[in-house]
This record gives sequence, structure tokens and C-alpha cells, in this order.
Amino acid sequence: MRLPKQTPPVKRPDLISPSLAVDVVYGRGEDLVTIRMDLMHGANYNDPAPYNYPTYNQLKFSGWVR
Repeated sequence: MRLPKQTPPVKRPDLISPSLAVDVVYGRGEDLVTIRMDLMHGANYNDPAPYNYPTYNQLKFSGWVR
């Protein structure tokens, strides 16, 4: 029995540092604080999505639960 060829792994794009794309030096102090809070507490788009276990309804319709 021959198995089909597997595709090569997908290359992950280079990580982007938001502080290099946003001006964090010049501006009003109020604006700089807002930008800093957005960068520190914002979503990190470079991380892959976490694995979520399937819900009961997903399992019920997939045939795993009897």
C-alpha cells in the first residue's frame, strides 16, 4: 500500500514588531500613553489560535458520542 505524498510544511511569515511600525517617540503625551496601552494590552496577531476542544454538540453530530 502506497501513501500519497505529503505537502511540505507551511512557512510561517516573519514576526512583526508593532513598535517598529508605530511612532512611539514623537507626539502628545496623551497619544503616546494610548498607543502604549494599545500595544501592551492589544491582541497579538502573530500567535496561532489556541486549540479549543470540541463542544458536546459538535461531538454529538460527528458520531463520537453515542
